[in-house]
Amino acid sequence: MSFHGQSDKQILETLGSRLREYRLRINLTQEDMAERAGLSTSTIKGLEAGRGRLDSLVAVLRVLRQLEALDAFLPAPVVSPMQLATHGKQRKRARASNVANPLKEGPEKRGSASRQGPTSKTKKRDKPEW
Repeated sequence: MSFHGQSDKQILETLGSRLREYRLRINLTQEDMAERAGLSTSTIKGLEAGRGRLDSLVAVLRVLRQLEALDAFLPAPVVSPMQLATHGKQRKRARASNVANPLKEGPEKRGSASRQGPTSKTKKRDKPEW
């Protein structure tokens, strides 16, 4: 299944649904899952609805014996031999540059509170254009 055409909310709901399916496969109630993971039942319900924190997700994956899924989900980055040869060591942090970064919002999107108006303190994230 490709997540590319889905919104963030749809992806989270899909992941929550999958957690529920795994829980049901091993015949656990939400209460049993919560007890085994050391979480509240409302936390389990939230995760299955696509809401929750990463530490809660890890606790649930541990109970479901699905921790190896984390490695497939976000594999460890590989340092290329070229990067080691060029820089001599693995990078520890990024440096600001004048080169435009396509992943970072430009100055026209950042805006300060004074440019956005007196009542706007935070800006909601733009929805992806599919």
